[in-house]
Amino acid sequence: MSEASAYPVLYRVVATTELRDGPGEDQKAIRTLPIDQVLVLVGEAADGWVPVEAPSGQKGFAPSAMLRRQVAGAKAPSHVTETFPWRNVDRVNREPKMLHPAFRDRALRTVARLNEEGVPFGIYEGMRGPWRQNHLYGSGRSRPGRILTPVRAFESLHQYGLAADFVLALEGRWSWDAEEGQSHMWDRLHQVGAEEGLVSKPGETPHLQLADADLAELNAGRLPHSNDRAWTTAFTWMVESWDGKPAGPKLK
Repeated sequence: MSEASAYPVLYRVVATTELRDGPGEDQKAIRTLPIDQVLVLVGEAADGWVPVEAPSGQKGFAPSAMLRRQVAGAKAPSHVTETFPWRNVDRVNREPKMLHPAFRDRALRTVARLNEEGVPFGIYEGMRGPWRQNHLYGSGRSRPGRILTPVRAFESLHQYGLAADFVLALEGRWSWDAEEGQSHMWDRLHQVGAEEGLVSKPGETPHLQLADADLAELNAGRLPHSNDRAWTTAFTWMVESWDGKPAGPKLK
């Protein structure tokens, strides 16, 4: 992965200040940056000013004295093949390498077995950041729309890379249709998944997760063992970068 696609370096605003057109108090103020606003670094800091981008997409300069670095020493994790979609809550992460190997191997075997049978399943969404999880939770609650999920950030196994949503690829399109003509395909997904140690959730037909995963244990930082660099980097970065609610899990 190139430097241009590195994980973002984040700053938190520690006291209300202004985002300015240029590096200096004499530069035009673009907008107010409230305390606790999270910004992303977009260039090289110099002379006490940091080039940043606000969540709205506005870019400018903020005084370094009013910012606190959120991910100390963040480097581009070159072994991860896709930038983690931290800000774009509409972006779906389908990169299998970011799944925990305890789940990933089972999920990929499930897909391979189904494909051999002529049942065209694939992974639609795997590891999901807490930002997107809370965004999905807000549908039908804090914003208009239908209810999409009953759980918030780190209350889903998606955040641990221990779950995925599956989809059918039919006639060149994705399909979640579980009507009579395709219901047997979804039944088969659940059957093969169960044989591989994965379980479904009531009311969430496309979803499979690692059987016997204990959310309380995960939140306490007691995770399945892994020496996998891709998952470890993605998960560690995600937890260290998260500054919302509910709180993230402990890192051992």
